[in-house]
Amino acid sequence: MEADSPAFDFGVVVPVREGSSRIKDKVLLPFDKHLTLLEWKLEQLCQALPPERIYVSTDSENLKRLARPFGVRVHDREPRLCRGHEASFSEVITGIVKDIPHEHIAWATVVVPLMSPAEYRGGLQKYFDHVVERRENDSLFAANLMKEYLWWPDRPLNYQADRHHTVSQHLPDIYRVTNGLYMRDKASILRDGYFLGPNPFKFLVSKVAGVDIDVLEDFQIARSLRDLYEVKPAELAPA
Repeated sequence: MEADSPAFDFGVVVPVREGSSRIKDKVLLPFDKHLTLLEWKLEQLCQALPPERIYVSTDSENLKRLARPFGVRVHDREPRLCRGHEASFSEVITGIVKDIPHEHIAWATVVVPLMSPAEYRGGLQKYFDHVVERRENDSLFAANLMKEYLWWPDRPLNYQADRHHTVSQHLPDIYRVTNGLYMRDKASILRDGYFLGPNPFKFLVSKVAGVDIDVLEDFQIARSLRDLYEVKPAELAPA
């Protein structure tokens, strides 16, 4: 059952294409029983949002066929924007967003499969509260808060690797972009060629929601965490 959406004009872009440089036909991988990664993501989003607000952007007739039963909209993406790295990422973003008829745009990726419907609703609400209403921020991204020991190639980045070693709880806050959700107003995206501004709201999600499938090992990890994903989001502390 989908919840009421926040009261502002937004559309959700789901960008997909066939082919992948690291995993062949990644969005068609079987993730849950009979569902591909694309279908799994659309099922999630349709539990959170009205399907008419969701736009699957692709030039693939096969992917359009898989999307249509969910009642979502299909954006016919220019083929040049789907071919490897022929176009820059900025060109891909603006080439899609210019055609989405909403004031605010969310960008939700298929390759982050364990972000729950409740987390999508939470992200939209935080965007409405902090960006639309209060104007404290200019955009939003889903994030994990990292408390880990990091190094530059030649020295520690966020702690002292000596007798003054910092306990992990006292490490500085560093936020990892999960790639699961971005939001910004359409006019600013088209002006700047990017879906984040200089002052984004960092929307913390559960650690499982931060799994991003880039290589085959990531896909195997995501599938192995399916049972943990079924735990209610409130029981999974953002990390």
